[in-house]
Formats: sequence, C-alpha cells, structure tokens
Amino acid sequence: MRQKGVAFPWKKMASQQRPSSSSTPPAPAAQASPDSETVDEEIIFDDRDPDLMIPDLFTQAPPVRDTLVTLTSKDQDETVGVCLPFLGGEDEAVEYNEHGVPGLDRARHIKFLHQSLGRLPGRFVPADASRPWFLYWCLSALTMLGEDVSSYRETLAETARSMQNDTGGFGGGGRQLSHMATTYAVVLALALVGGEDAYEVVDRKAMWRWLCSLKQPDGGFQVCLGGEEDIRYVGVKKANKVPS
Repeated sequence: MRQKGVAFPWKKMASQQRPSSSSTPPAPAAQASPDSETVDEEIIFDDRDPDLMIPDLFTQAPPVRDTLVTLTSKDQDETVGVCLPFLGGEDEAVEYNEHGVPGLDRARHIKFLHQSLGRLPGRFVPADASRPWFLYWCLSALTMLGEDVSSYRETLAETARSMQNDTGGFGGGGRQLSHMATTYAVVLALALVGGEDAYEVVDRKAMWRWLCSLKQPDGGFQVCLGGEEDIRYVGVKKANKVPS
C-alpha cells in the first residue's frame, strides 16, 4: 500500500526566493505590471512527489473556523473527520493508487447507481422536484463507469413524458412548472440513453416556443416564466421560423 505524503503544498515564494535568471520565466499573465509597486508571487508545487494529486487544502482540517456552533457545523465537523483519513492517506485499510488517491470501488458504485434509479425511500419526497437531476447524475455516472444504460430507455422516456408540459419544457415532475434546469437535466438524460424513441419524447416545437418566451431583451433567459435570469443552461440563436 502506498502511503500518501504532502500533496501539492501551495507555497508562495517571496521575491528573494525566486529562481535565478537562468530559470524558466513565469508566464506573461503572472508577470507584474511595470507600473506596479508590488511584486507578483509565483505559486509552485512540491516536487518531492509530483504524482500525488490531492492538494493540502483537502487533507487537513479547515484553516478558518467559525466560533458559532450549530447543528450544521457539528455535522460538518463529523463529515470532515470521516473524510480526512481517506484524503490524507492515513487509513491503513484503504489501498491508494499511484496518485495517492483511494481506489474507486467500481462494483459498489455501480450497484448504488442502479439502485438510485429505482424506487427511492420516503425520505426523498422533499426532493421530488429534483428527480430529473437524479436521473441525469446516475445515468451520467454509469456511462462514465462503462455501463450500458440503454436498458433504461423505455422507462426514462415514459418518465420524461410525465414531466413534459404541453406549453414546452420539463418540470421536476408531473404538473410542475417547466424550468430551464430540469429541462436541461431531462434532455441530457435522454441523450445518454440514446435512440430515436428517447429523442422523440421532446416536443421540439413547444420547446422552441417556450424558450423564446423566456428570452429577455438583454439576451438572457429566465429560468421559468416570471423567474430570474440565468445564462448557465441554454443559448438560443435567433430563428425566423419554428423548427420542424
């Protein structure tokens, strides 16, 4: 088992500690302006073991602590205490790869993701509007793990239809307002399972009209009718006719 040492300590070099003129100069973006009175600092990485990939920031307790103790801060401390041994390479029961990172238990992850695409326990009811994201996250992760997700095509298409509104777009579930975020997630999930049956679920004409109704004079888009503007999810070019 490989024990992890210090990974990527982000040291700032003072001007007197900089490399000699024979060293490779910093990139132009890191050079100080001729009119500046201060000298830029270079950030260098530890060369003792360049293969280690986890920065020190994530291998030790938070450097800044709030004196206010709440239920949330207690939960955070407990979570940090559980994660640090893994990230810091201090858990003797864990096998670390050549980068000092715990190996991925692929089989357990795949099993968890398949289970998460099934019927969820009652405690997930408050997250009902996030169902499209669960679909996308799980299908995306399974795809990255090399799993064939086409078996979910039929059930995903049926679920997506129940989330789609006649006015265009997808909500978090049936009878929920169409939203740019949930629409984004549903379309990506359909793309992951692939196939004409999945693609044909999207009412493209209604989607086009809905997106146009969200576009604002400044070029941005509302996330839903009457909602805030957000540029993360979509960009629609000006069109003269409804797409077929």
